[in-house]
Amino acid sequence: MKKVFLFAAAMMMAVTVSAGKKLIVSVGDFESATSVDLDVEDKVKSNVISGLSNVGHLQMIEAKDGLGADYLVTGNVLSYNVTKSVDENGKTWYKTTMSYSITATNVKDGTTETETFKYDGTGSNFLTALADVKYGYSQDPNASKEKVFTYIPKDMKIFAFEHFPLQGKIVEADYKLDKKNKLTECYITLGSEDGVEEKTKFEVRLGKMVAGRKTTSKADVTLKVVEVVAGDLARCKVTGKDADKVAAALEAYASDPQNALPVYVKILPPKDTYGW
Repeated sequence: MKKVFLFAAAMMMAVTVSAGKKLIVSVGDFESATSVDLDVEDKVKSNVISGLSNVGHLQMIEAKDGLGADYLVTGNVLSYNVTKSVDENGKTWYKTTMSYSITATNVKDGTTETETFKYDGTGSNFLTALADVKYGYSQDPNASKEKVFTYIPKDMKIFAFEHFPLQGKIVEADYKLDKKNKLTECYITLGSEDGVEEKTKFEVRLGKMVAGRKTTSKADVTLKVVEVVAGDLARCKVTGKDADKVAAALEAYASDPQNALPVYVKILPPKDTYGW
């Protein structure tokens, strides 16, 4: 699988924070090249829905136009081909390749991000390329045709964490510091209503002003949820060398919320998200 990014991500992440609920995603229309059968298009779409439905911080709804959703997902199946070859031992093998693109539209502001996925055994991702070599060929043409669809749910999980990140803030009260004034425990403004569970991890981003705009920069700190307290509250253990910087930022915001910026958090994907 080769991933081609068509959306140029900004160098500094825009500050958007969850309002105490799961991000709502709807899947709209798919289209395909004239050479691609409708049943292939349908299978791609159903596997996209399956993959997104298994992401804990997303809530899927049926709304082709995105009404009531935070994001609308649409797709385009660009190619689907089956090739036949005979090896030196006279055995017949079948190889199926496919490419498709997924577009995520922010319903509120209309901005879009598009990513293209290619399953052809030449993916830049080593593990995926290895999987293509191991599983891409089959002496059973039907098995070869179906195999490419099994990659889609995994890719959609990755897509969700990259394009639909759950974000919140560290609560500027009831946090704990060690003797070196490093943050060791805190609460975040996300909880069960957001799909947060024990062991969910978050990166920390420090708010700052650049050219009159609110932006964030990543701190070398990881939060791990140890207790989901409420629908919009969770207690976290803090690790990382920038824990003192985060503590200082929290204290600055608590003492001067009019001029200082909050400390933001962004969900991290589970360990198995990028593995095959």
